[in-house]
Amino acid sequence: MEKMKSHIGNLILIIFSLGACFCLFSKSQVCASGIKEGMLLCVDSVIPTLFPFMIISQFIVKSGICDLFGKILGRITVKLFRLPPVASSVILMSLIGGYPIGAKMTYELLCEGKISQKAAQKLDLFCINAGPAFIINTVGTMLLGSTRAGVILYCSVALSSVIIGILTRFIDAEKVYEYKKESPVILKNPIEAFSFSVTDSVKAMISVCSWIVIFNYLIKYICSFSLNGYTVALSSILEVTSGIKMSLNLLPVPAFAAIISFGGLSVHCQIYSYVSRTGLSAKLFYTARVLCSAVTALICSIILKFIPCEIEVFANVSKPSFEAYSVSLPTACALLLMCSVLIFELDNERKSKREIHTR
Repeated sequence: MEKMKSHIGNLILIIFSLGACFCLFSKSQVCASGIKEGMLLCVDSVIPTLFPFMIISQFIVKSGICDLFGKILGRITVKLFRLPPVASSVILMSLIGGYPIGAKMTYELLCEGKISQKAAQKLDLFCINAGPAFIINTVGTMLLGSTRAGVILYCSVALSSVIIGILTRFIDAEKVYEYKKESPVILKNPIEAFSFSVTDSVKAMISVCSWIVIFNYLIKYICSFSLNGYTVALSSILEVTSGIKMSLNLLPVPAFAAIISFGGLSVHCQIYSYVSRTGLSAKLFYTARVLCSAVTALICSIILKFIPCEIEVFANVSKPSFEAYSVSLPTACALLLMCSVLIFELDNERKSKREIHTR
């Protein structure tokens, strides 16, 4: 039986690989265009907004500042979410940093032994959020043509995340967590912590950008078949930005809030390596994502009744979102910094391996 399952798995991989090769050769121009747009999206938008927050979040964990956050916000975290005080840094950074940061910080705290596996699983149920830079600037101002709409969307996503977090306090309610054992705040060497934070953030950023490029190509390939409504639905499930672009004329603002809150499979692939190591089941994870999307849409609808806002009713999908040579100088510097750190890191790993072999 096990051999049968293994053969079926291998057959699926072979069929998937052959299908991917067929897609690449059958529509090579679509492939090139999708990859190009994905890379430009990373360089022009994702790296400048996400990379600094990744470094900061890593530095908070590695330097011990997360323990300081626990001292300040610990009581709120314990009473609202029934989580250890140190988890307050994860909740805060997930609300202001962006999608992968909450899951990554959760995994780092688990590795450091500062939270239990059960606490990590609970954090991964509601600390998967888009940051205000993406929601307000990209979605609100650039796509919807309304900064107010972006603020309403962000407030809806943040409130929904907090509500889901409060609901998770009833999971394993009978289990008593050791809140009263307060460990002293021990700050580590900031230079060493910052060096590690930059190196680790570079690796994580490369992984994030790789998934964005892959899913941008998939969406471009799907759009080439002109599936009408199905294209919009698939794009929204696969990748947030592309899904919103394609549905500007078709969906109301609460639907955009639901799409952002769900995150898309691109985001889920970005955080899968962190979430899976906490032992959280995929069924529970996606149940939380769907529930969070529904709550976000409901909150957005309620806010719009009291604070109405007008958005542009035309879609700018036909226009290229990012033009070549439109990258800013800070973005280029950040990209060069990432590449240089990665090169030095690979070189150090090779040297260490050589020393081990010589010994």
